[in-house]
Amino acid sequence: MDMSQKDEKLQAMADELTEHITAVKGTLELIDASVEEEDLHNLLLKALKRMDSLQKLSGEMFALLKACLDKMGETKT
Repeated sequence: MDMSQKDEKLQAMADELTEHITAVKGTLELIDASVEEEDLHNLLLKALKRMDSLQKLSGEMFALLKACLDKMGETKT
């Protein structure tokens, strides 16, 4: 994978992280305004799923960044 492909992959991950963060924030705002217990439960489940996605994406992102930094270190030596 060359640097431009890595850059594109990192950007795609960053975009997806932003999407999930925005969705979780919106879900939390809906929770704040929610009046029915069933609605509240469903919104909490959606927020938890988004948080799981954020955790997975951040792990992938850091692994890719580490690979990039390792590759840069190999190039300099």
